[in-house]
Formats: sequence, structure tokens, C-alpha cells
Amino acid sequence: AVIAPPPPPAPPAAPAGRQEMGVACPTQVKPDMPRQAIKEGAEGVVKAQAVIRDGAVREVTILSGPRVFHGAVRTAMMQYRCVSGSGDIIATQEFNFKIE
Repeated sequence: AVIAPPPPPAPPAAPAGRQEMGVACPTQVKPDMPRQAIKEGAEGVVKAQAVIRDGAVREVTILSGPRVFHGAVRTAMMQYRCVSGSGDIIATQEFNFKIE
């Protein structure tokens, strides 16, 4: 029998004045595989949330994933350039780290 995993918990409600929606980010930087992760043979998926204002990422929050990748994801996302409307936009993205 196949047992489905429980559904993921609902994301916390965005604070007033922020809206969660799809946003186009034509400039996206791929995170580097950290040396420490290669040394440890670490792989995993990191889920991160960005606050985008005036086309730039202002804040990155790591929601889940191995700690060894957090810095690389944060550094990459802070370099994104996006097309967004007025106000703060919340965008969530997953990064899959695999050792090739």
C-alpha cells in the first residue's frame, strides 16, 4: 500500500502590506555548491522566501533545508533582479543541491 506523506503545513500569513504572488526575476543567480557540502557529500533541497521591493531582493529567509547550503542560497537570491509592482512582494523558491 502506498501511504502519502501528510500535506505540508500552510505557510504563515504574510504581514499586512505584503503580498505573496508570482514575480518575474529575469536575473537569477544560481547558488554555488559550498565546498563544505562537497567535502561532506551533502545534498538536499533548500526552500527560501524572498521579500522583493522595487525589483530587488531586500530580505531572504531560509524556510527549510540543510544548513550547509543556507549561505549560498542567501547570497544568490540577494543578487536577483526582478520585475515587481509597488509594495513588498513575497516569493518562495526551492533550490536542489546535488553533487554531480
